[in-house]
Amino acid sequence: MPLPKNPPRNPDSPFASVRPHHTAIRYPDFEDARSFWVDKLDWRVLQTWPYGDLTLAYVLPPDHDDFHLEILAGPGATTQTVFDDVDASLGESGFNHVCLEVRSVDATLAELRARGVDIVNEPFEIADISARLAFFRDPWGNMFELSERAVLPR
Repeated sequence: MPLPKNPPRNPDSPFASVRPHHTAIRYPDFEDARSFWVDKLDWRVLQTWPYGDLTLAYVLPPDHDDFHLEILAGPGATTQTVFDDVDASLGESGFNHVCLEVRSVDATLAELRARGVDIVNEPFEIADISARLAFFRDPWGNMFELSERAVLPR
């Protein structure tokens, strides 16, 4: 089943200028986080800057410029619950995962495995949203969804 048609836009809303820009993840060590995203997953560093005792950076996917992941790293980060699979995480409020759209979930998972990335859930399909999905996590337990849509724009 394809996704439904988008509801009408509301250009008169006082929030009409809102656009997604980035999501931020708190990490205990900047170089380890940078290495995961840049060295292991081929993301690109756009900018790095200090903020108090922390080092921050925007990283971007290998071939897209319109989504930023912000690394917030340095001393003082506490550990978080690491779930065995995505279903186990659904009982906890708050941040759950970031979805990354890919052309092929299977090909992306194969490369992630080859690079030693922790796979959380094997691929599964949800017909209601016409998607094949899988989940991986970074070394700190943050989960990321891979989503392959029935039709992806080029």
